[in-house]
Amino acid sequence: MRRISSILILTASLVTVALTMLHADSRMQNANRRIQPPEAEARAKEQQAFERTLTTQQRINRYFHGDVVPNLKNCWSRVQGQGTIALKYTYTRASGKWMFDKLEVSQSTLPRGQDAVALRCMQDAIRDTSFPVEDGEGNQSSFVLNWNWPVPFPANANELTSTMFAAKGKGGGGGTGGCDGRGAQAKCFTCSQDANSCLKVCVGYDFCTLSVHGCTGSNACASGGPFGVAGGAIMY
Repeated sequence: MRRISSILILTASLVTVALTMLHADSRMQNANRRIQPPEAEARAKEQQAFERTLTTQQRINRYFHGDVVPNLKNCWSRVQGQGTIALKYTYTRASGKWMFDKLEVSQSTLPRGQDAVALRCMQDAIRDTSFPVEDGEGNQSSFVLNWNWPVPFPANANELTSTMFAAKGKGGGGGTGGCDGRGAQAKCFTCSQDANSCLKVCVGYDFCTLSVHGCTGSNACASGGPFGVAGGAIMY
């Protein structure tokens, strides 16, 4: 009987040790799941930034292709020469929408005088248009778009548009880099991770200010073009 008691005590001790080890292993696994390596965390943030950029680019392009381009095509075909024109659009907030307010030429490689022709075409096409305000745009009163347009429209414009809207995840959209996958430069700003400098980005703020209180941005802003989405370097 004494021998059986010893065996039972030993067995109980082994079970206790095993349960303790399983509990410790479970706690370790949970801790590992909670604490991501710096590389994994950086990759996750990069992917989130890319997805935010992609969503905004496609949202703006749906607006342009749905509401503006159909009214623009005939007039745009009368713009002479070949090149690009960068236009700055300003929208004001009203009744849950971003309403078109102002249009300016910020840069042009078109022949002399043709930027004025392109500006008139765009003004006629975009008048009285708008796109919805979305969650996350806070209480900002203005939204600025810096968009590059090619002259003439590319022959495969429909194909490029379909590719752009089909782009999913990192690497989608192809192209030659820039904010739209076609070389459009970043014209918006956001703060660096240490909040000590402002970086040019595809989607961010129209203005970025540094002060003793840190870095602050104002007015929503997006930059790009109508025929592509960047799938390479993410400018965040």
